[in-house]
Amino acid sequence: MAIKTAYELGLERIIASRYANKKEKNSITKTWDFVKIDEFSDREDKVLESNETKLIDGSEKKEDIKNNIETIKVMNPETINFSDIIECYFVGSTKSYSGYSKMNRNLVFGLSDRNVKIKLEDVSDSIDINKETHNQIKFLEGTEISSSSPKIYSMTVPMNVTHEGKKISYTMIESSSLHKDYCEKLNLVDEIWVPSNFERQLMKNYNIHPPVYVMPLGVDVSRYKPGCGTINFGSAVRKFKFLCLSKYSFRKGFDIVIKAFLEEFSNKDDVSLILVSSPWNVGAEKRDIHALIHDFQNIKSTIKKTEEDLPHVALWSKPIAEKDVPKIYNSCDAFVLISRGEGFSLTVVEAASCGLPVIASNVTAHMDFLNQDNSFLVEPEGFVKAETCGQLSEIAKLCHFYEGQMFPVFSSHAIEQTKFHMRFIYENYQKAKEKAQKLRSLIINNYCWDMSIDKVYNRLREQ
Repeated sequence: MAIKTAYELGLERIIASRYANKKEKNSITKTWDFVKIDEFSDREDKVLESNETKLIDGSEKKEDIKNNIETIKVMNPETINFSDIIECYFVGSTKSYSGYSKMNRNLVFGLSDRNVKIKLEDVSDSIDINKETHNQIKFLEGTEISSSSPKIYSMTVPMNVTHEGKKISYTMIESSSLHKDYCEKLNLVDEIWVPSNFERQLMKNYNIHPPVYVMPLGVDVSRYKPGCGTINFGSAVRKFKFLCLSKYSFRKGFDIVIKAFLEEFSNKDDVSLILVSSPWNVGAEKRDIHALIHDFQNIKSTIKKTEEDLPHVALWSKPIAEKDVPKIYNSCDAFVLISRGEGFSLTVVEAASCGLPVIASNVTAHMDFLNQDNSFLVEPEGFVKAETCGQLSEIAKLCHFYEGQMFPVFSSHAIEQTKFHMRFIYENYQKAKEKAQKLRSLIINNYCWDMSIDKVYNRLREQ
């Protein structure tokens, strides 16, 4: 019997639910060093129901959280005409809070609404969806189709690509180079879909054999738009609000955002930085809210200001109902995320669709739609290999495919750029909004979910 590699063993690891250790989860509320947002009030637009308010004070139950996940309905089977049906297998996560799950839910439900007969093979690490959405996914899991139908693997890479029909990898990668193991996996499929031209060019540079098609992700522009409602963060939060919304990891560049904000502003400025990051303790990343708090304390200790002089920073770390996420964006004035690598960047697209000025890194996939004319970009100071025992070890340890790969360096110069952009937006908001309008127009004309699903649908028809 062959000895399995560390990579193979890593793929087979058992991942516990992020809420498995309830005692540890509850202890989070005792360790705040931020000005904590105690509640999202519904006084402004009567958005939140009483059971949602319970989520704010730490008394939520698992079922309460799941009921807050938005349901995207699938057409009832009796309303679908199967005379000219397209069939496909779809493998991927659809039941968690992750970006891949959000993407996959939109895809499988959208394709089903276009009369695609889908056999879903869910590989979620946790179940965070509500009962109705779960029932719809179970319906798709129970579908019977021909064994020769094409199979879409919507994930970084699948463990097993054995299939009788055509094999399609719908993948994305956040590095600026490609790991040999990633390339080898991609070369086992018949066709590759990626969300950006950046990734297609990267695969061309590495001589990936299967044809590569760009299939961008999207945003629901009917929900993510200006004026769709706001949430009252409470009296402690200042008038002008920068928003940084993402799962927490070193790759996402929270360290650059926090340090830049603390250095540039003071308590005299009528401005807050709102950090929105739900607990995350699944997969290889294993970064959670404790790490964010720990890193924040370390960064704060490097700032040469007294506690009284520091600007206001607030942290929101509990799950947010998907239907309320647009209100989070609309409750803030600008969005900032200095990520060291993106496979697409759904949060940037959502913020842009809501009309927020965007500060972002000028690297990887979101360069497809961000430019100097429509956003505020932070340039890297070079690129280095991420090594587990060397530079950017925080990234190298997150994912096997990041080891030895090129990532941007963001240090003092990037912090100065971020400070400059934040100050400019704060003091010249009307000019910043003019840029934001250009970006919003680009997004709503090119990156809505209906367009994304249509591209996938049309490609499936060509199989």
